[in-house]
Amino acid sequence: MINLHGRGATVTLKAYPAAVLLVAAAMSSALSFIPVLPLIWYMYVWRWSGNAAVNLLTSYFMFFAIVLLFTPHVSPVVSSSIPLPVLWLFHQDLKEAAVSLNYRDTGHTRRPTGILFTLILIVAAVLVVSLLLGSVHLVVAGSVVTTYLVILGTVVLRRVPLKPVQETQVYQRIVAGTKAQLRIELTAETKTGGLLFLKSPYEWLKVSPDTLSMEENRLLTEVTLSPSLSGPSLVKLKGQVTDVWGLFRTSFDLEPVRLHVIPRAKYATWLVNRYLARSKSGTLPLISNMAAQKPMNGLRRGIEYYGSQMYQPGDSLKNIDWKHSLKHDEMISKEFAEFQGQSAIILINLSVGDAEDKDRLAHDIIVTALSLAQENIPAALAAYTHEEVKLTTAPLQPRQLLPQSLQIAQQMVAFINPQKYLHAPDVTRLRANISRLKFSKSQASEALVRILQLEYNNISNNARINPATRALTEAFGRADKKSNVVIISQRNHDAEALEFNAFSLAEKGTVVIAV
Repeated sequence: MINLHGRGATVTLKAYPAAVLLVAAAMSSALSFIPVLPLIWYMYVWRWSGNAAVNLLTSYFMFFAIVLLFTPHVSPVVSSSIPLPVLWLFHQDLKEAAVSLNYRDTGHTRRPTGILFTLILIVAAVLVVSLLLGSVHLVVAGSVVTTYLVILGTVVLRRVPLKPVQETQVYQRIVAGTKAQLRIELTAETKTGGLLFLKSPYEWLKVSPDTLSMEENRLLTEVTLSPSLSGPSLVKLKGQVTDVWGLFRTSFDLEPVRLHVIPRAKYATWLVNRYLARSKSGTLPLISNMAAQKPMNGLRRGIEYYGSQMYQPGDSLKNIDWKHSLKHDEMISKEFAEFQGQSAIILINLSVGDAEDKDRLAHDIIVTALSLAQENIPAALAAYTHEEVKLTTAPLQPRQLLPQSLQIAQQMVAFINPQKYLHAPDVTRLRANISRLKFSKSQASEALVRILQLEYNNISNNARINPATRALTEAFGRADKKSNVVIISQRNHDAEALEFNAFSLAEKGTVVIAV
């Protein structure tokens, strides 16, 4: 609603076109029904229509309708003066319609909106028709509207600069792939009001809210970003301002964030160096099972029951095995061992597609090795490419594992796989289907079993000659047969081999973890 000088003035201004149309109907005795039609339409729009565009076009047409209705009775100047309050009503409706505008990528620094194009086309059509009909009244009315639009457009162009919003730049350091939220402060350089639209050109950056009212000088919004390795150092946003009357779109760029993206691998390397600097090098040999621990420290304390031993001075009385002590007629004490994580084999595919994959893979290798080192879990390394096995080691202590993982992370090679997988083959499901169909004796089932068995054999043969299988076999030859397997791979050339080996290891009770 309009707030001219209070609610009374608003109602008076809205009622003015209706009153003028009633006067026109009274003056047109022969064709009195003609003014009644626009009156009925205007009353309907005033009472029930909530559409700003409909209200705008209605008030715009009312100006010309009133001029036409009074043409037979008054002079051109008077007929164009009578609907001037309607022009003010149209001015207010223009502001309401401007609020409904949305962002539109124009490719131009400044461009008229659809509202202005529509108004110009209508007034141009009125002027053409008035010239064809020789109507001086319509020519004067069209000239009044044209003058109004020119004055209003000039005001907008003078008061809205080419960059109507200035940003306060924020500096942010962030690890690639992580998420951060930043508060962005903007300053409006125009006092005419309007709407500010913000658009992100990046998939990894979101703006909320992305539409701001420029009634205030200070504007605030938030950006949520999760940049990749290839993210720009200077983050740009597309900005667009529409004036309070919705006549022009002013497009510009904002640079609210200066970003320093830290590669994942670089951050992981820093963590490893920090861990090595704070930890001390051990003097004990690598121990991966409890049997090797017993002769070294007796295993008297811990949380995991290991066995029983003759009581020795200093043993806690709460660890006395009373049942066996009574049976053997001598003091027997229970032994406990500290919980030790089962050794692991880290299986690494060094073939990557691009720099982004390289950074992500290096990060996964280093962080996995660091996680195992922090838990004191001995781990062997098995690295391969699409062509050969690069490296296999015996289980390593943490201070040996971490430097070795840093070296491996530098040995990646580029590989573009010509084969594309929607998803890796499900070997477990394939074997289950073969087993189920074998119970059916129908001819169709037997044919389907042969097809599925052929697929299984093909996957098995491909897995056998893949470098991933060779690396895994060599690693198990140098490590504990019960070691868990941690797979770090982009799943390019080795997708089938990894799925087949994971299925085979799971059948043997080995835990397989994919990073």
